[in-house]
Amino acid sequence: MKAWPKVLVLGADQHQGLAVIRGLGMAGIPVVACGTSPRSIGFYSRYATETWRYTPPSDDRKRFLDDVAGILSRSRPGLVIPAVESTLVVLSDARELVERYATLAAPAPEVLEYAIDKGRTLRLAERLGVPVPRTVRGETVGEILAQAGALRFPLAIKPRGHGLHLSTAHALDFKVRYARDQRELEQVIRPFAQDAKALLVQEYVQGVGRCVAAVCRHGEALALLAYSREREYPLSGGVSVVRKSIPLEERLAGYVTTLLGEIRWHGVAMVEFKYDPPGDRHTLMEINGRFQASTALSLDAGINLPYLTACVYGVGEPGPAPPYRVGVVERWLRGDLLALRDALTTRWRHAPEIGPIGGLPSRAQVVRQFLHDCRPGVCYDEFKWQDWKPGLVEAASLIAMVLGWAIHWTTRVGRGALRALGRRCRTAIGSPTRRAMRA
Repeated sequence: MKAWPKVLVLGADQHQGLAVIRGLGMAGIPVVACGTSPRSIGFYSRYATETWRYTPPSDDRKRFLDDVAGILSRSRPGLVIPAVESTLVVLSDARELVERYATLAAPAPEVLEYAIDKGRTLRLAERLGVPVPRTVRGETVGEILAQAGALRFPLAIKPRGHGLHLSTAHALDFKVRYARDQRELEQVIRPFAQDAKALLVQEYVQGVGRCVAAVCRHGEALALLAYSREREYPLSGGVSVVRKSIPLEERLAGYVTTLLGEIRWHGVAMVEFKYDPPGDRHTLMEINGRFQASTALSLDAGINLPYLTACVYGVGEPGPAPPYRVGVVERWLRGDLLALRDALTTRWRHAPEIGPIGGLPSRAQVVRQFLHDCRPGVCYDEFKWQDWKPGLVEAASLIAMVLGWAIHWTTRVGRGALRALGRRCRTAIGSPTRRAMRA
């Protein structure tokens, strides 16, 4: 086997980063695992030949870049793969610094803009005839409110791009909010007046999440993997926690190859749609230019997306991508437990991130679905026999997390019971006293 240069992976503290490390290691490529925590889950993988820590870019951008430069100068990899978006956007903006030492696995900046800037994504799709939600934006809250009158409520409000990216920088602290009418829209966006130009307001699209993960070489698709989002965290829409590989419909493949081909995309991407079964319509939500939660699913379905990505950047020799297995179910257990916890609490059902159409599943439904996916045959992001240490570490962390919840709930229930007992005692004591005083 040919000796390939090391590949440095940022995001070893995240489950998709672990999947990237595993995919590269399974192909015989030495991996330098980098994460923000000394207990980053990717550090425990058998495929991590080196481990390094860096400052989160959201905490200190300059220190993050200094940390990465120091790691590159000491480790000397041939390729750098940012597995999480925060590292991708910051390193793309500082590309000259990175490429003094190694190749950055990211498309050219002008191409990457189509994935980071959702406004640019939507304009591209409209030009190519790919269905998108009707959307407005403006420089001020007043401009947005004036234009929103032409849209059909309810509406979804989103940041236009990543807060750390220079062309889309903002201080917004949410991914999506909803408004059922003009009054709610103003309530949602008014507090963010200073970042009004970073907002996108679009008609809410109801449907099921349908995604296509892709690896391209200058716009040519080398591999495509379609999957459905069976469950998300939060349950109303967010990160997929249970996903299933599905057949790649010809129409969906056409949308994806048209979009990525037009901009000559290079590397990994995920194109997300909402599918409306009654209308038999796919609507584009966004293009993501990084590895997603689907990365572990791709490995279990038979397509090594991390290795193919390394190949298009010169590390590895890609052959034809094999057909993937349909019906493979992959679960991110931590995210699914968080979704279960939220479903069992009342507060979650009134959160501003909850979608405006379609009732939330009942607690019984959520518990039933959770238990159903504990069946044999379901794959898990972290738990793999051939690389068992990350799963062991994650299991210990999950047990501690669930015990923490149990202690918190028990304490709350105990306090509530004591308060109820106190009220009953006061009532029992007070009633005879009041009767005696009236007598």
